[in-house]
Amino acid sequence: MNESNQVETRFMKLIERYIFMRTVTAFLMTVTALTAIVWLTQALSDLDLVTAKGQTILIFLSMTSLVLPTLVMVIAPFAVMIAVAHTLNSLNADSELVVINATSAPPWVVVKPILIMGLVATLLGASLSLYAAPRALGSLRGFITQVRADLVASIVKEGIFTEIEEGMTFHIQKREPNGIMRGLFLSDERDPQKPIIYSSEFAQIIETTDGTFLKMERGTIQQQIPKQQDGENDPEQSPDFSSVNIINFDSYAIDLTKFTGVSESSSRFLKPRERTTHSLLNPDINDKLYLSQKDGSRSELHDRFTNPLYNLVFACVITAFLAQVRTTRERRGNAILIAILLAASLRLAGFATTSLAIQTPYAVPFMYILPLSAIVLSLWVAVTGRRLVFIDNLIRKMELLNPHILNKLNKMRSNRQTPNAI
Repeated sequence: MNESNQVETRFMKLIERYIFMRTVTAFLMTVTALTAIVWLTQALSDLDLVTAKGQTILIFLSMTSLVLPTLVMVIAPFAVMIAVAHTLNSLNADSELVVINATSAPPWVVVKPILIMGLVATLLGASLSLYAAPRALGSLRGFITQVRADLVASIVKEGIFTEIEEGMTFHIQKREPNGIMRGLFLSDERDPQKPIIYSSEFAQIIETTDGTFLKMERGTIQQQIPKQQDGENDPEQSPDFSSVNIINFDSYAIDLTKFTGVSESSSRFLKPRERTTHSLLNPDINDKLYLSQKDGSRSELHDRFTNPLYNLVFACVITAFLAQVRTTRERRGNAILIAILLAASLRLAGFATTSLAIQTPYAVPFMYILPLSAIVLSLWVAVTGRRLVFIDNLIRKMELLNPHILNKLNKMRSNRQTPNAI
Protein backbone atom coordinates (compact mmCIF):
# COMPACT_ATOMS: atom_id res chain seq x y z
CA MET A 1 0.00 0.00 0.00
CA ASN A 2 2.82 2.35 0.86
CA GLU A 3 4.56 1.76 -2.46
CA SER A 4 1.34 2.29 -4.42
CA ASN A 5 0.67 5.51 -2.52
CA GLN A 6 4.17 6.71 -3.24
CA VAL A 7 3.79 5.91 -6.93
CA GLU A 8 0.45 7.70 -7.01
CA THR A 9 1.94 10.72 -5.26
CA ARG A 10 4.82 10.87 -7.72
CA PHE A 11 2.39 10.60 -10.61
CA MET A 12 0.29 13.47 -9.26
CA LYS A 13 3.36 15.63 -8.75
CA LEU A 14 4.50 14.82 -12.28
CA ILE A 15 1.13 15.97 -13.63
CA GLU A 16 1.27 19.14 -11.56
CA ARG A 17 4.79 19.91 -12.76
CA TYR A 18 3.76 19.28 -16.36
CA ILE A 19 0.77 21.63 -16.16
CA PHE A 20 2.81 24.27 -14.32
CA MET A 21 5.61 24.28 -16.91
CA ARG A 22 3.16 24.51 -19.80
CA THR A 23 1.33 27.40 -18.17
CA VAL A 24 4.51 29.30 -17.26
CA THR A 25 5.91 28.86 -20.75
CA ALA A 26 2.72 30.16 -22.31
CA PHE A 27 2.68 33.08 -19.85
CA LEU A 28 6.28 34.11 -20.56
CA MET A 29 5.76 33.93 -24.31
CA THR A 30 2.53 35.93 -24.11
CA VAL A 31 3.77 38.66 -21.79
CA THR A 32 6.95 39.04 -23.84
CA ALA A 33 5.08 39.34 -27.13
CA LEU A 34 2.44 41.75 -25.83
CA THR A 35 4.99 43.91 -24.03
CA ALA A 36 7.18 44.07 -27.13
CA ILE A 37 4.25 45.15 -29.30
CA VAL A 38 3.08 47.85 -26.90
CA TRP A 39 6.65 49.05 -26.22
CA LEU A 40 7.37 49.27 -29.94
CA THR A 41 4.23 51.38 -30.42
CA GLN A 42 5.31 53.67 -27.59
CA ALA A 43 8.88 53.85 -28.89
CA LEU A 44 7.77 54.83 -32.40
CA SER A 45 5.67 57.67 -30.99
CA ASP A 46 8.80 59.00 -29.21
CA LEU A 47 11.12 58.56 -32.18
CA ASP A 48 11.13 62.32 -32.76
CA LEU A 49 13.46 62.58 -29.75
CA VAL A 50 16.19 61.29 -32.04
CA THR A 51 15.10 62.60 -35.42
CA ALA A 52 13.71 66.05 -34.63
CA LYS A 53 15.09 66.94 -31.21
CA GLY A 54 18.66 65.82 -31.62
CA GLN A 55 18.85 63.28 -28.80
CA THR A 56 21.13 60.28 -28.90
CA ILE A 57 19.87 56.76 -29.40
CA LEU A 58 21.02 55.99 -25.86
CA ILE A 59 18.71 58.66 -24.40
CA PHE A 60 15.90 57.38 -26.61
CA LEU A 61 16.30 53.77 -25.47
CA SER A 62 16.73 54.80 -21.84
CA MET A 63 13.53 56.84 -21.83
CA THR A 64 11.39 54.28 -23.63
CA SER A 65 12.70 51.40 -21.49
CA LEU A 66 11.60 53.18 -18.33
CA VAL A 67 7.97 52.50 -19.23
CA LEU A 68 8.56 48.74 -19.40
CA PRO A 69 7.78 48.04 -15.70
CA THR A 70 4.44 49.80 -16.05
CA LEU A 71 3.67 47.99 -19.30
CA VAL A 72 4.46 44.57 -17.83
CA MET A 73 2.39 45.37 -14.73
CA VAL A 74 -0.66 46.23 -16.86
CA ILE A 75 -0.22 43.43 -19.40
CA ALA A 76 0.61 40.60 -16.96
CA PRO A 77 -3.01 39.80 -15.86
CA PHE A 78 -4.14 39.49 -19.48
CA ALA A 79 -1.10 37.35 -20.26
CA VAL A 80 -2.08 35.10 -17.33
CA MET A 81 -5.60 34.84 -18.73
CA ILE A 82 -4.35 33.88 -22.20
CA ALA A 83 -1.80 31.41 -20.84
CA VAL A 84 -4.25 29.60 -18.55
CA ALA A 85 -6.97 29.47 -21.21
CA HIS A 86 -4.52 28.14 -23.79
CA THR A 87 -3.10 25.50 -21.45
CA LEU A 88 -6.42 24.15 -20.20
CA ASN A 89 -7.98 24.21 -23.65
CA SER A 90 -5.00 22.31 -25.05
CA LEU A 91 -5.20 19.74 -22.26
CA ASN A 92 -8.86 19.18 -23.03
CA ALA A 93 -8.39 19.10 -26.80
CA ASP A 94 -5.64 16.48 -26.45
CA SER A 95 -7.84 14.45 -24.05
CA GLU A 96 -5.26 14.90 -21.31
CA LEU A 97 -7.89 16.19 -18.88
CA VAL A 98 -9.93 13.07 -19.58
CA VAL A 99 -6.93 10.88 -18.72
CA ILE A 100 -6.27 12.84 -15.53
CA ASN A 101 -9.91 12.45 -14.44
CA ALA A 102 -9.80 8.75 -15.31
CA THR A 103 -7.00 8.27 -12.78
CA SER A 104 -9.40 9.50 -10.05
CA ALA A 105 -7.17 12.50 -9.48
CA PRO A 106 -8.88 15.24 -7.46
CA PRO A 107 -9.55 18.63 -9.15
CA TRP A 108 -6.80 20.10 -6.98
CA VAL A 109 -4.20 18.37 -9.19
CA VAL A 110 -5.15 20.65 -12.08
CA VAL A 111 -5.93 23.72 -9.99
CA LYS A 112 -2.77 23.71 -7.86
CA PRO A 113 -0.13 24.35 -10.57
CA ILE A 114 -2.23 27.11 -12.12
CA LEU A 115 -2.80 28.64 -8.70
CA ILE A 116 0.96 28.61 -8.06
CA MET A 117 1.59 30.26 -11.41
CA GLY A 118 -1.01 32.91 -10.56
CA LEU A 119 0.70 33.54 -7.22
CA VAL A 120 4.07 33.91 -8.96
CA ALA A 121 2.56 36.41 -11.41
CA THR A 122 0.95 38.23 -8.46
CA LEU A 123 4.30 38.53 -6.67
CA LEU A 124 5.90 39.77 -9.89
CA GLY A 125 3.12 42.32 -10.31
CA ALA A 126 3.48 43.43 -6.68
CA SER A 127 7.22 44.04 -7.06
CA LEU A 128 6.55 46.12 -10.17
CA SER A 129 3.57 47.99 -8.73
CA LEU A 130 5.09 48.79 -5.34
CA TYR A 131 8.69 49.45 -6.32
CA ALA A 132 9.89 49.23 -9.92
CA ALA A 133 7.12 51.09 -11.79
CA PRO A 134 7.02 54.26 -9.60
CA ARG A 135 10.82 54.38 -9.51
CA ALA A 136 11.00 54.11 -13.29
CA LEU A 137 8.33 56.77 -13.83
CA GLY A 138 10.14 59.10 -11.42
CA SER A 139 13.37 58.58 -13.36
CA LEU A 140 11.50 59.25 -16.58
CA ARG A 141 10.60 62.68 -15.25
CA GLY A 142 14.29 63.44 -14.85
CA PHE A 143 14.99 62.37 -18.43
CA ILE A 144 12.20 64.64 -19.67
CA THR A 145 13.79 67.59 -17.87
CA GLN A 146 17.16 66.74 -19.40
CA VAL A 147 15.68 66.50 -22.89
CA ARG A 148 13.87 69.81 -22.54
CA ALA A 149 17.06 71.49 -21.30
CA ASP A 150 18.98 70.00 -24.23
CA LEU A 151 16.46 71.60 -26.57
CA VAL A 152 17.64 75.02 -25.44
CA ALA A 153 21.29 74.04 -25.07
CA SER A 154 21.83 72.37 -28.42
CA ILE A 155 18.76 72.50 -30.66
CA VAL A 156 18.36 76.30 -30.73
CA LYS A 157 20.45 77.46 -33.70
CA GLU A 158 22.17 80.78 -34.22
CA GLY A 159 20.09 83.38 -36.06
CA ILE A 160 17.03 81.11 -36.31
CA PHE A 161 13.74 81.49 -34.44
CA THR A 162 13.14 78.07 -32.90
CA GLU A 163 9.77 77.08 -31.45
CA ILE A 164 10.47 74.40 -28.82
CA GLU A 165 6.76 74.09 -28.11
CA GLU A 166 3.59 75.91 -29.10
CA GLY A 167 3.79 79.54 -28.03
CA MET A 168 7.42 79.24 -26.89
CA THR A 169 10.07 80.74 -29.23
CA PHE A 170 13.86 81.06 -28.78
CA HIS A 171 16.38 83.07 -30.75
CA ILE A 172 20.10 83.64 -30.19
CA GLN A 173 22.58 85.69 -32.18
CA LYS A 174 25.68 83.65 -31.42
CA ARG A 175 26.79 80.66 -29.37
CA GLU A 176 30.22 80.74 -27.72
CA PRO A 177 32.39 77.58 -27.34
CA ASN A 178 32.08 77.82 -23.54
CA GLY A 179 28.29 77.49 -23.76
CA ILE A 180 27.45 81.19 -23.38
CA MET A 181 24.69 82.41 -25.70
CA ARG A 182 24.81 86.01 -26.93
CA GLY A 183 21.76 88.06 -27.83
CA LEU A 184 19.06 85.86 -26.33
CA PHE A 185 15.42 86.47 -27.23
CA LEU A 186 12.67 84.42 -25.57
CA SER A 187 8.97 84.87 -26.29
CA ASP A 188 6.47 83.08 -24.07
CA GLU A 189 2.93 83.40 -25.49
CA ARG A 190 1.47 80.17 -24.16
CA ASP A 191 -0.93 82.26 -22.08
CA PRO A 192 -2.48 84.80 -24.50
CA GLN A 193 -3.59 86.89 -21.53
CA LYS A 194 -0.03 87.23 -20.16
CA PRO A 195 2.58 87.27 -22.96
CA ILE A 196 6.14 87.80 -21.74
CA ILE A 197 9.30 88.61 -23.70
CA TYR A 198 12.77 88.07 -22.25
CA SER A 199 15.91 89.51 -23.82
CA SER A 200 19.48 89.56 -22.59
CA GLU A 201 23.00 90.19 -23.83
CA PHE A 202 24.32 86.94 -22.37
CA ALA A 203 22.68 83.70 -21.26
CA GLN A 204 23.85 80.31 -20.09
CA ILE A 205 22.24 77.05 -18.96
CA ILE A 206 23.43 75.96 -15.53
CA GLU A 207 22.80 72.79 -13.53
CA THR A 208 22.25 72.96 -9.77
CA THR A 209 20.93 70.63 -7.11
CA ASP A 210 17.59 72.45 -7.39
CA GLY A 211 17.23 71.87 -11.12
CA THR A 212 18.17 73.27 -14.52
CA PHE A 213 18.12 77.05 -14.98
CA LEU A 214 18.59 79.55 -17.78
CA LYS A 215 20.73 82.36 -16.34
CA MET A 216 20.52 85.68 -18.19
CA GLU A 217 22.68 88.77 -17.71
CA ARG A 218 22.02 92.39 -18.62
CA GLY A 219 18.58 92.24 -20.12
CA THR A 220 14.92 93.17 -19.89
CA ILE A 221 11.55 91.53 -19.20
CA GLN A 222 8.62 92.94 -21.17
CA GLN A 223 5.10 92.11 -20.09
CA GLN A 224 2.06 93.53 -21.82
CA ILE A 225 -0.73 94.68 -19.53
CA PRO A 226 -4.30 94.25 -20.81
CA LYS A 227 -6.85 97.03 -20.52
CA GLN A 228 -9.35 96.92 -17.69
CA GLN A 229 -12.74 96.24 -19.25
CA ASP A 230 -16.19 96.29 -17.73
CA GLY A 231 -17.89 92.96 -17.31
CA GLU A 232 -16.35 89.51 -17.62
CA ASN A 233 -13.53 88.94 -20.07
CA ASP A 234 -13.75 86.10 -22.54
CA PRO A 235 -10.51 84.09 -22.16
CA GLU A 236 -10.81 82.88 -25.74
CA GLN A 237 -10.79 86.42 -27.18
CA SER A 238 -7.54 88.22 -27.92
CA PRO A 239 -6.88 90.72 -25.11
CA ASP A 240 -6.61 94.45 -25.77
CA PHE A 241 -3.31 95.68 -24.31
CA SER A 242 -2.93 99.24 -23.15
CA SER A 243 0.69 99.33 -21.93
CA VAL A 244 3.90 97.38 -21.56
CA ASN A 245 5.67 96.83 -18.27
CA ILE A 246 9.48 96.73 -18.77
CA ILE A 247 11.86 95.49 -16.08
CA ASN A 248 15.64 95.84 -16.44
CA PHE A 249 17.92 93.37 -14.71
CA ASP A 250 21.62 92.70 -14.32
CA SER A 251 21.19 89.00 -13.61
CA TYR A 252 18.05 86.86 -13.81
CA ALA A 253 17.55 83.07 -13.73
CA ILE A 254 14.60 81.10 -15.05
CA ASP A 255 13.71 77.59 -14.00
CA LEU A 256 13.44 75.75 -17.30
CA THR A 257 10.78 73.41 -15.92
CA LYS A 258 8.54 76.47 -15.64
CA PHE A 259 8.63 76.83 -19.40
CA THR A 260 8.44 73.20 -20.43
CA GLY A 261 5.20 72.45 -18.63
CA VAL A 262 6.89 69.84 -16.43
CA SER A 263 8.20 70.35 -12.93
CA GLU A 264 10.09 67.15 -12.34
CA SER A 265 13.46 68.47 -11.16
CA SER A 266 12.47 67.75 -7.58
CA SER A 267 10.57 64.94 -5.92
CA ARG A 268 8.04 67.42 -4.55
CA PHE A 269 6.70 67.92 -8.08
CA LEU A 270 6.08 64.26 -8.78
CA LYS A 271 2.58 63.07 -9.52
CA PRO A 272 1.04 60.38 -7.27
CA ARG A 273 1.89 57.53 -9.67
CA GLU A 274 5.52 58.74 -9.79
CA ARG A 275 6.02 58.89 -6.05
CA THR A 276 7.54 55.96 -4.22
CA THR A 277 5.29 53.74 -2.15
CA HIS A 278 7.16 54.79 0.97
CA SER A 279 6.40 58.46 0.30
CA LEU A 280 2.70 57.62 -0.17
CA LEU A 281 2.62 55.66 3.07
CA ASN A 282 4.50 58.40 4.95
CA PRO A 283 3.59 61.66 3.19
CA ASP A 284 4.98 65.04 4.09
CA ILE A 285 2.06 66.88 5.69
CA ASN A 286 3.74 70.19 4.77
CA ASP A 287 3.90 69.33 1.07
CA LYS A 288 1.33 71.62 -0.56
CA LEU A 289 1.35 69.70 -3.83
CA TYR A 290 0.69 66.42 -2.01
CA LEU A 291 -2.19 68.02 -0.12
CA SER A 292 -3.69 69.19 -3.41
CA GLN A 293 -3.40 65.61 -4.74
CA LYS A 294 -4.36 63.86 -1.51
CA ASP A 295 -7.37 62.05 -2.96
CA GLY A 296 -5.44 60.87 -6.00
CA SER A 297 -2.56 59.71 -3.80
CA ARG A 298 -4.96 57.66 -1.67
CA SER A 299 -6.39 55.92 -4.71
CA GLU A 300 -2.93 55.35 -6.17
CA LEU A 301 -1.61 53.81 -2.95
CA HIS A 302 -4.39 51.24 -2.64
CA ASP A 303 -4.31 50.54 -6.38
CA ARG A 304 -0.67 49.47 -6.02
CA PHE A 305 -1.74 46.79 -3.54
CA THR A 306 -4.88 45.63 -5.36
CA ASN A 307 -3.68 45.77 -8.97
CA PRO A 308 -1.38 42.68 -8.66
CA LEU A 309 -4.29 40.65 -7.27
CA TYR A 310 -5.90 40.57 -10.70
CA ASN A 311 -3.19 38.19 -11.88
CA LEU A 312 -4.60 35.66 -9.45
CA VAL A 313 -8.19 36.68 -10.24
CA PHE A 314 -7.75 35.95 -13.95
CA ALA A 315 -6.02 32.64 -13.26
CA CYS A 316 -8.77 31.47 -10.88
CA VAL A 317 -11.70 32.62 -13.03
CA ILE A 318 -10.40 30.90 -16.17
CA THR A 319 -9.62 27.76 -14.18
CA ALA A 320 -13.13 27.67 -12.71
CA PHE A 321 -14.58 27.55 -16.23
CA LEU A 322 -12.06 25.37 -18.07
CA ALA A 323 -10.59 22.95 -15.52
CA GLN A 324 -13.55 20.61 -16.00
CA VAL A 325 -13.87 18.22 -18.91
CA ARG A 326 -16.53 19.22 -21.41
CA THR A 327 -18.02 16.94 -24.01
CA THR A 328 -17.87 19.13 -27.11
CA ARG A 329 -15.40 21.66 -28.45
CA GLU A 330 -18.25 24.05 -29.24
CA ARG A 331 -19.42 24.18 -25.64
CA ARG A 332 -15.84 24.69 -24.49
CA GLY A 333 -15.44 27.59 -26.91
CA ASN A 334 -18.48 29.27 -25.41
CA ALA A 335 -17.12 28.62 -21.92
CA ILE A 336 -13.84 30.32 -22.87
CA LEU A 337 -15.73 33.31 -24.23
CA ILE A 338 -17.84 33.69 -21.09
CA ALA A 339 -14.79 33.28 -18.83
CA ILE A 340 -12.86 35.98 -20.72
CA LEU A 341 -15.83 38.35 -20.66
CA LEU A 342 -16.31 37.78 -16.92
CA ALA A 343 -12.60 38.34 -16.18
CA ALA A 344 -12.55 41.51 -18.29
CA SER A 345 -15.69 42.75 -16.53
CA LEU A 346 -14.05 42.23 -13.15
CA ARG A 347 -11.02 44.23 -14.30
CA LEU A 348 -13.21 47.05 -15.58
CA ALA A 349 -15.03 47.06 -12.26
CA GLY A 350 -11.63 47.30 -10.58
CA PHE A 351 -10.76 50.35 -12.65
CA ALA A 352 -14.11 51.86 -11.71
CA THR A 353 -13.56 51.39 -7.98
CA THR A 354 -10.07 52.88 -8.30
CA SER A 355 -11.52 55.97 -9.97
CA LEU A 356 -14.31 56.12 -7.40
CA ALA A 357 -11.74 56.01 -4.59
CA ILE A 358 -10.51 59.40 -5.79
CA GLN A 359 -13.95 60.83 -5.07
CA THR A 360 -14.63 59.11 -1.75
CA PRO A 361 -12.60 57.01 0.72
CA TYR A 362 -15.59 54.71 1.19
CA ALA A 363 -14.76 53.07 -2.13
CA VAL A 364 -11.37 51.87 -0.88
CA PRO A 365 -12.69 48.67 0.82
CA PHE A 366 -14.39 47.67 -2.43
CA MET A 367 -11.01 47.83 -4.17
CA TYR A 368 -10.00 44.83 -2.02
CA ILE A 369 -13.39 43.10 -1.71
CA LEU A 370 -13.87 42.78 -5.48
CA PRO A 371 -10.70 40.80 -6.37
CA LEU A 372 -10.60 38.79 -3.13
CA SER A 373 -14.21 37.66 -3.42
CA ALA A 374 -13.67 36.72 -7.07
CA ILE A 375 -10.63 34.62 -6.09
CA VAL A 376 -12.44 32.82 -3.27
CA LEU A 377 -15.56 32.05 -5.33
CA SER A 378 -13.56 30.90 -8.36
CA LEU A 379 -11.36 28.63 -6.26
CA TRP A 380 -14.40 27.12 -4.58
CA VAL A 381 -15.96 26.31 -7.96
CA ALA A 382 -12.69 24.93 -9.36
CA VAL A 383 -11.69 22.80 -6.35
CA THR A 384 -15.13 21.36 -5.65
CA GLY A 385 -15.75 20.66 -9.33
CA ARG A 386 -19.16 22.31 -9.13
CA ARG A 387 -20.85 23.89 -12.08
CA LEU A 388 -22.91 27.01 -11.76
CA VAL A 389 -26.35 26.31 -13.19
CA PHE A 390 -26.90 29.75 -14.70
CA ILE A 391 -23.52 29.57 -16.46
CA ASP A 392 -24.34 26.18 -17.99
CA ASN A 393 -27.74 27.51 -19.07
CA LEU A 394 -26.05 30.52 -20.67
CA ILE A 395 -23.65 28.23 -22.54
CA ARG A 396 -26.56 26.13 -23.83
CA LYS A 397 -28.38 29.23 -25.04
CA MET A 398 -25.24 30.36 -26.84
CA GLU A 399 -25.01 26.95 -28.50
CA LEU A 400 -28.59 27.32 -29.74
CA LEU A 401 -27.91 30.81 -31.06
CA ASN A 402 -24.69 29.91 -32.85
CA PRO A 403 -26.35 28.11 -35.81
CA HIS A 404 -28.80 30.98 -36.32
CA ILE A 405 -25.98 33.53 -36.27
CA LEU A 406 -23.91 31.47 -38.71
CA ASN A 407 -26.87 31.09 -41.07
CA LYS A 408 -27.47 34.83 -41.10
CA LEU A 409 -23.80 35.51 -41.76
CA ASN A 410 -23.77 33.02 -44.63
CA LYS A 411 -26.87 34.60 -46.16
CA MET A 412 -25.34 38.07 -45.92
CA ARG A 413 -22.14 36.79 -47.52
CA SER A 414 -24.00 35.07 -50.35
CA ASN A 415 -26.11 38.18 -51.02
CA ARG A 416 -22.96 40.29 -51.34
CA GLN A 417 -21.34 37.81 -53.75
CA THR A 418 -24.45 37.41 -55.94
CA PRO A 419 -24.43 40.02 -58.76
CA ASN A 420 -27.48 42.21 -59.14
CA ALA A 421 -29.95 41.06 -61.76
CA ILE A 422 -30.01 43.18 -64.93
